[in-house]
Amino acid sequence: MAHRYLTAGVCLAALVVAQPLWAQQAPGSATADASAQSGGLEEIIVTAQKRSESLQKVPIAIAAVTPQQLTNSGIQSTQGLAAALPGLQLLNIGGNVTPYVRGVGSGFAAAGLESPVATYVDGVYYANPADVNMDLFDIEQVSVIKGPQGTLFGRNATGGVLQITTREPSVTFGGRARIGFDEYETLRADGFVAGPLSETVRASLAGTFSHQGQGWGRNVFTGHDTYKADHIAGVRGKVEADLSDTTVIRLSADYSDRHGPMAMNFRALPGTGIAFPTPQPTRPWDTKSYVDAQNDYSGGGVSVTLGQDLGDLKLTMISAYRKSRNFFRLSPSVTTTPVLDINSTDHSEQVTQEIQLASSDSGRLTWQTGFYYFYNKANRKQALFFRPGFAANLGLQVAGDPAVGPMIFPFDGENVDGTQRVDSAAAYAQATYRITDSTRFTAGFRYTWQWTKFHGTDVFTLPGGGAVTVADIAGEKSSFRKPTWRLALDHDFAPNVTGFVSYNRGVKSGGYNISTPINPVYLPEQLDSYEGGLKSELFQRRVRLNVSGFYYNYKNIQVPAFSTVLIIVNGASAELYGLDAELTAKVGDNLTLNAGANLLHARFKSFPGATFTTPLPNGQPNSGFPGDASGNTIPYSPKLTYTFGATYTIPSSVGEFALNATDSYNSGFMAEADNRLRQDSYHFLNASIAWTSPSKAFTARLYINNILNKAVVSQFSTVAGISYIGDYTNPPRIFGGSLEWNF
Repeated sequence: MAHRYLTAGVCLAALVVAQPLWAQQAPGSATADASAQSGGLEEIIVTAQKRSESLQKVPIAIAAVTPQQLTNSGIQSTQGLAAALPGLQLLNIGGNVTPYVRGVGSGFAAAGLESPVATYVDGVYYANPADVNMDLFDIEQVSVIKGPQGTLFGRNATGGVLQITTREPSVTFGGRARIGFDEYETLRADGFVAGPLSETVRASLAGTFSHQGQGWGRNVFTGHDTYKADHIAGVRGKVEADLSDTTVIRLSADYSDRHGPMAMNFRALPGTGIAFPTPQPTRPWDTKSYVDAQNDYSGGGVSVTLGQDLGDLKLTMISAYRKSRNFFRLSPSVTTTPVLDINSTDHSEQVTQEIQLASSDSGRLTWQTGFYYFYNKANRKQALFFRPGFAANLGLQVAGDPAVGPMIFPFDGENVDGTQRVDSAAAYAQATYRITDSTRFTAGFRYTWQWTKFHGTDVFTLPGGGAVTVADIAGEKSSFRKPTWRLALDHDFAPNVTGFVSYNRGVKSGGYNISTPINPVYLPEQLDSYEGGLKSELFQRRVRLNVSGFYYNYKNIQVPAFSTVLIIVNGASAELYGLDAELTAKVGDNLTLNAGANLLHARFKSFPGATFTTPLPNGQPNSGFPGDASGNTIPYSPKLTYTFGATYTIPSSVGEFALNATDSYNSGFMAEADNRLRQDSYHFLNASIAWTSPSKAFTARLYINNILNKAVVSQFSTVAGISYIGDYTNPPRIFGGSLEWNF
């Protein structure tokens, strides 16, 4: 199959990525408050360059959303973030969430398979895509840094960085409690509390729990619910202490757990056929399979951040550890006939260590340098069960005695056990020089070393006992070393108008086919980005308009090939270019508009070795053949995405009422390089009404998400010889409400 088949540390404070603790300034701080009080838009503070800076002054294309915007857009987990951030796509593959930014991403996900879009939570890199699948219950800010970030981040940031900032300890006591319910009998409760433990120690604790009583769909063969979260639970705690006037330490820990048939509920795509004729249900969220899908995840981590003020220099050290387990069960054969089912368990363990040294923000030259170490051990144990009649029905044969002719496929199962260990180190530096009071030049460089070791076995089992080993790899090694860099020039054309141009190179490391040990190592890929943009605030800062254009030269792309399990190969090059635009406008005192759009051209320049299929007379795919995908659209790269949201507030003597409507549009996208499977265009339209008490302590909210009841695949792919299949983890229309208490 083309797409296949995860503690934690929250390390740094108030912002999205690692930075010295004393330099932090959370979104919504003093500067933002001053802007809002003057009638203008609140200033957005980001750390895209590992410093606290205004979004408008960073020479990088960035999209950022606040917790209120996430609530207004009906977003409760990372999978829904695309509804608020144009140009971002998120796939759910067996409980693994993997991002695409501007058409660059990974159409496969498993432990050990890192995404070209790196995810950071409070400054800690999340290597395992199963960890990225999280509820957003204590969020301060979510942002997407677009384009390769190969200098300050560098860990597989070919396509960009997804930054998630969670709430932090506070010097004053306060918090929030919220409970909600929806029509699928989902009870959701979450809360956050923070405050001082002493004059020098602060702490925070956040948690969430949800239980879904009714699934979005049903397996009409077994009678059991599909797309149902039996439970989702998460907790995060932080303690921050001032060891002296110049030293701060922060301890952070998190843990999450989820259980239920939320992913891998496959069905045949509309208009296609299957090898084992089974009429498909009408509703896209319903399935008809002899196997009930299941996904279970547990994982978490800890981190320690030490910040030291050295006069004009600032030293930060971040140590983090994560560990997780992700299990899924499925059948890709989408039939009531027992044919092929798969059980897979991923384990991931990682250690990261970063040391940063930064200059002060004053002076013409500002700089920072650092060292980064990354360790990851990933294991996949996967069992495939070939049910009676599997080979006979599919016509699969293996070579036999020439005098007798080919024999029917003789195996009743396959067991794969693959373990990949990665050790990587990087040194980096970046400096910005103020040429004049309004012109700045930035240069950055990073050099990365990586050593990878792989152990893997692939064993076919015989009926009645016995086995045939087709792969037994012990200690195969590979390594690479690569430089990446950034060059940028930005200029203030007016006090609130800044333009920039940049050239960046990003590299994503290679690795092993952990699900198919018999296949060779895949090599690193490389992306060169050329970008220019303009950031502006107009009309007394009541309108914020940011526009950027980009061109990507993408080489040696890691792409999936068709099989019953994942195979990753190199061999493609691509050209991508497009335009981003972000608009926020405060129209009067009561109406705020938010809009964003992404235009994208993303096509393979050369891909002669792609795998193609054509439908047989009954609509099922044939076994596949090599073809030339040159000129085809890159998977999961829609030509146009946009979001438009409007919030209107109505003050009254009994409190404030807020009405919101948000439309998220996607022009549609391809699933695979041969461009046979396509998701058509769609709108996700959400609306809500909220009442907040005069004291601001209580808020009641009613909402309806996906008003148009659009069915959108979260992943779809070809299972050669069986069917074209899809998984609909994106929810249907849902009506619900919540009550919130702030204290």
